[in-house]
Amino acid sequence: MTQVEIAVTIAPEADITQKLQTELIEAQAAIDIIELRIDQRQTIEIAEIETLIAALRKSLPKVKLLITYRTASQGGNGNKAQESYYALLQELMQVQGYDMIDIEWEEVYKEKITELVAEAQAAGLEVVLSQHDFEETPAIEQLKFTYFKMSKTEADYLKLAVMPKDPEDATYLLDALYVSSQSVKMKVVGISMSHLGLVSRTAQGVFGGSISYGCLGEPQAPGQIHVTKLKEILTLYESNK
Repeated sequence: MTQVEIAVTIAPEADITQKLQTELIEAQAAIDIIELRIDQRQTIEIAEIETLIAALRKSLPKVKLLITYRTASQGGNGNKAQESYYALLQELMQVQGYDMIDIEWEEVYKEKITELVAEAQAAGLEVVLSQHDFEETPAIEQLKFTYFKMSKTEADYLKLAVMPKDPEDATYLLDALYVSSQSVKMKVVGISMSHLGLVSRTAQGVFGGSISYGCLGEPQAPGQIHVTKLKEILTLYESNK
């Protein structure tokens, strides 16, 4: 069983409000990582991102900060084309004050993605390499093979998030997660979305996963639960190992 970090996903459309700061502080005992989603913003200005980082550092200075721009092709609100998305990532790599960056995995662009991973790591950032499928859950062997292919980039975390159509689909993801946690050297994350896949969030560590994503209020992805409840359940698993 692995130690699971809890990431709280936030997606402010403007500045960090006092209400959000208060909610973060109240839930800080259950937060290891703040995932700052920026794809919902109408425009992406680096100066504004730096302001957001500074505000979050003021609220929770010891928590790791992950920046994510989720493109529409992987279920997000971002409308940037591939080259513009990669250019944004490179701009973000020059920003100071945060710890982790999410880079989307697309096999057709594997050479470019491998370069971006190395560039981010050279800038002192940990990389969460992620792929999302909001339509279905691929077969177990395909999931395992995707983790393997992603591992060739040398990213720090390999994350797959898929949509189950029935409880059996959730078991496919968990099977692939566990096997991959034993076969690759990187940390792995596996999420089966919606209520059908809730077990993947609450039992992440049992199956070798390293991060579980939660929310403060409205879920930012299907199946997310409040981080304090997530912490409570994860602690139950860890206390009985």
